[in-house]
Amino acid sequence: MTRLSAAYGPVAAALVAIVAILVWFLPSYYTGLLTLIGIYALVTIGLNVFMGYAGQVSLGQAAFVGIGAYTSAVLSVKLHVTPWLGAIAGACAAALVAYALSFIVLRLRENLLALATLALGIVINVVFNEWEFIGGSSGFKGIPGFTLGSFTFDERAYAILAWVLVAIGIWFAGNLVQSTYGRTLVAVSAGELGAQAIGVNSETLRRQAFVLSAVYAGIAGAVYASSFTYIDPSSFGFLLSVNFVLMSVIGGLRSLWGAVIGATIVVALGQVLQTVIPVVLPGARGDFQSFFLGVILVVMLILLPRGLTSRFAASGS
Repeated sequence: MTRLSAAYGPVAAALVAIVAILVWFLPSYYTGLLTLIGIYALVTIGLNVFMGYAGQVSLGQAAFVGIGAYTSAVLSVKLHVTPWLGAIAGACAAALVAYALSFIVLRLRENLLALATLALGIVINVVFNEWEFIGGSSGFKGIPGFTLGSFTFDERAYAILAWVLVAIGIWFAGNLVQSTYGRTLVAVSAGELGAQAIGVNSETLRRQAFVLSAVYAGIAGAVYASSFTYIDPSSFGFLLSVNFVLMSVIGGLRSLWGAVIGATIVVALGQVLQTVIPVVLPGARGDFQSFFLGVILVVMLILLPRGLTSRFAASGS
């Protein structure tokens, strides 16, 4: 265990303090990117618990982000529920869906599990597209923002909120993976039959990790909906799920700080590709960005299968 992993709380708090200072100096566009990185990092933290520590695979995490976003949006707009309660409801809705579906998808392993979560994400996205009550393919507009008393959150406040949630998420997950539960989870991922032989219920552990990852995604989705005030099904498609996996792999599947590093790199890289591709390949469509991100994922799996944080840990040891 590195010194960094032993100090989840203090380092996470320092990270929030840095963000709280940066937002007063960054232009509006980059403050929005900082918010987006925080939201994606929160999702990836939960995904790292499921993929890195539980040793499972998920290609449908964007679906849970969408469930959280749409649940919060519908409650806030149609029932005039405060976005704070909407975020809690979004997390609960994502958790309930994950819990119900876990009895089906978690019976599968490896490639079949990946395909099942992929199908799950596609089906839920189709529901977003076809359900007119939540806007259908036109999306959902006019989502109210978070408030504290008479203060309505602006872009700076959303950036700080996103990173406060990241700090809390890292602190909670950090304590979880260092507990007996976390060590048991790793043991199950290393050898399920051996863990079952000593009385460990591996299916229950995997289900709990799956539901926890959905809670993280649901909260992130609710913050996304209120901060950008508009959502549509394309915001939560398959490519976003692939990006979450890419963030996990780049940062390091079994590293909570890797989630932050991976989210930062992928969002920044996406902005660079949006600028560079039209210059290098005039007339190129947005598909080229996905192509290059896919190439990067393959290269990372070959050169650094344990992510960038494994390189940091090796150099620091």
